[in-house]
Parts: sequence; structure tokens; C-alpha cells
Amino acid sequence: MKKVVIIGGNAAGMSAASQIKRQQPEWEVIVFEKRDYISYAACGIPYYIQGLVEDLDQLISFTPEEAVQKRKVNLKTRHKVLSIDPQLKTVSVDTPTGTSVESFDFLLISTGARPVRTGIDYTPSERIYNAVTLGDAESIRRFIDKENPKKCAVIGGGYIAIEMIEALRERGLETHLIHRREDLSRNLEKELSTAAKKEMEKQGVILNLSQHVTAVKEKGGLVEVETEHDKFTYDLVIVATGVEPESTLAKNCGIETGIKGAIRVNKLMQTNYPYIYAAGDCTETKNIITGEPYYVALALKANKEGVIAGVNISGVESETFPGVLGTAITKLFDIGLARTGLTLAEADKHGYDAFKFKLSNNSKSNYYPGGGLLTAVLVAEKKEGRVLGAQMFGPVDSVKRIDVYATAITAKMTLDQIFQLDLSYAPPFSPVYDLVVLSGRVGRKMI
Repeated sequence: MKKVVIIGGNAAGMSAASQIKRQQPEWEVIVFEKRDYISYAACGIPYYIQGLVEDLDQLISFTPEEAVQKRKVNLKTRHKVLSIDPQLKTVSVDTPTGTSVESFDFLLISTGARPVRTGIDYTPSERIYNAVTLGDAESIRRFIDKENPKKCAVIGGGYIAIEMIEALRERGLETHLIHRREDLSRNLEKELSTAAKKEMEKQGVILNLSQHVTAVKEKGGLVEVETEHDKFTYDLVIVATGVEPESTLAKNCGIETGIKGAIRVNKLMQTNYPYIYAAGDCTETKNIITGEPYYVALALKANKEGVIAGVNISGVESETFPGVLGTAITKLFDIGLARTGLTLAEADKHGYDAFKFKLSNNSKSNYYPGGGLLTAVLVAEKKEGRVLGAQMFGPVDSVKRIDVYATAITAKMTLDQIFQLDLSYAPPFSPVYDLVVLSGRVGRKMI
């Protein structure tokens, strides 16, 4: 019988624990989680703050009690791992009753991600928050309900910032976006960034762009945001400048790290110690297109990596993780935004001779009610027309078409092959020439 220790009880950690117990029910699987809760949907935090999700428990996939009773995992909440000794195969743990040492045959590190703090001087407080954990969500909603703030700001330009903008504006707050660049996330082409900014302004969001924030400080019951050029005052501020891998434990014990300090793993999810695995937002992965190291914090990646690490630790079979495209989708008021693959800037950086083009079409047949204008931006190789990236904006439900592009990019399809796809058609769902097929028709003429 083997003993497996897992550090972290969210997506990757619990996916691995469940997989190991399924494959090797006699093995001992211990999960150390520093918080009170496990397996929560961080992606649902903005919707809880907005009020669309009524109860915080709705964001929890399963409880600690269910993990112990149904999945037979030895879960220990409020246990924080302090250090790892790879040679002795032990971890040191801060427990509610003192410090203890636990041995292992296999170790999985699934410590997730933490808010990026570089460049901004701030300390979270009653009026200054991140929006990463359930604790953050609970505190922000309680503050809004109790204190009734009038004016707030979100600092950042990524997915969390975009979703928090909508949540706070829908709560009736005067909402400002403060961002260091004129455009939003570097992962979004300029066309999508422009569409997002127009939608924000349409919904009454005040944009303070090209403002590099240096400090956020609470003063006299208000929050003062200092930039290189100005000062702004708010009742509430959310700092959503992105996340970075929480890889401190790994770095401190000699486990190799790579891009952005993420833990370096092979396709089996092993570190440079074959009996120590890592999975989730703390790990580096591979970009499917370029084959090069890549870092992204996304829920599906974390869950898949946890499953694969669990399968390989159990030793019953072997499974590999191929990497990701960075596919993502989000809602901003009345529009959806989605992306997959490389931007044109990324394609150029990696040496592809690529071009970009944009086209639009109705999301449904023009005579069928409820549709709207759907726009796609594609990046493709000039010579053969292989699709390298795609981004979309338009009616919320319509941008889920990004998954067709993600599939096509994974299969290394060309624009001509996309034009030849036999996609479904009916007026409530798309025009005869769905935008995906139309993009192949238009794009292949440009090669």
C-alpha cells in the first residue's frame, strides 16, 4: 500500500485525489488544504457578488464531509504545508494543534495561483480587495450589502476585471475601470478590446486608461488610488491585475520552475523528482501550436491535469497532457468575448508568416428575431492558410462558436478546410453561411 500526499484541495488536487482512490482504493491519500473549504468555482465569484448566485455554497462542488465520507479521502482542512523535503520524502505541516511532519511515497503539488502584486503598493482591507477566493467574494458582497458604497473602481484589464466591472455596475455602483494600457488584456486583439470598451461606456462605466497605478491606500473611510499622473478616490476598490503561479514551496526545495515561476512538469505531470507531481494553476504547460512553454490559469486545464496526475500516480495506466491553446470566454453585459490560439503579435513573435482579418455576420438568420451582429478575427499562415488563432465578439450565446475554432486549430486545419466543414443550419441558430464557415470562405481568398 502506498501513501500519497496532496498539497491543495481545489480543482487539481481533489481531481487527483478522487482518481487515485478510484484506481487504488487501498492507498492512503492525504489532502492538506489551508482553508476551510475545497473544490470551489472561482469563476462564479463575480456572479455571487452581483447577486445572480444567491448562496456562496452554490459555488462549492462538494464539501469536506463529502470528500471524506464518499470519496474516502483523508482531508485535513486548516492545514498549511510549510516545506517539502524531496530527499526524505516528507512535508512539514502547520496544523491547528502545532507543527507536524508527514511522509509520502508520492507527492502532488496543487497550490494554485495568487494575485499578482508586482508594481502596486497595497494591502487588502475592508475597502480594498482581490477577487480570487470564496473569502474575497463573501467579504466584497457583505461590504456592498452593509455599507452601500456609491463609487468603486476595478484595476486591471483581464477576464476577472471585465467580469467584476459588470458585477459592480449591475449592483448600481458608479464603476470605474483603471488600466495601465489603452487596450485591455494582451490576450485580446485590438478589435475585441475596442468592442469591450464600447460596451462598458454604453453601460455607464467610466474608463481611466493608460493609467499606471502605483499605490492603493485606505484613508479616512475612502480608498485613494495613485497613478503616475493622477489621484482618484473611491468607496471600494478591486485589484484584479491577474494571477501568477503559487510555486513558493516548490522553489524552496529545489523543484524546477519555468515560465513566470510556474512549476515545470513533463507530459505525465512529473517534476524533476519522478515521485513528485504538480498540477493546476501552479504549473507550466505547453502551447499546442508552438510547442513552447506556456502559462495560463484556467479551470478546465487544472481539472484535466489533476485527473492525469492521479491516473499516473496510481500506476494502473499512463496518460499524458498535450497542452493548451488558452481558449477562454467571458460575458460583458450584453456581449460575449471569446478567444483561442495565438494573437497576431504572438504569431509574429514565434516566427510565423501570418496575417489577420476580420469579418461579421448575423448570429441568426436576419429574419429570425433575437439575433445580432457576430464578429470574428482570425489569424492564419499566409502560405497554406493554417489557422493559428481566432477571437469573437457579439451576442452572448453566439461566441461559444469559438470551440469550433479551438477544434480546428488543434487539428491543424486550414481556412479551406474550415470552409468545407459540414456545420448545422437552421434560422434560430445561424444564417446558411455560419460565420465560422464564412471565415473560411473569405480567408482562403486572401492566401
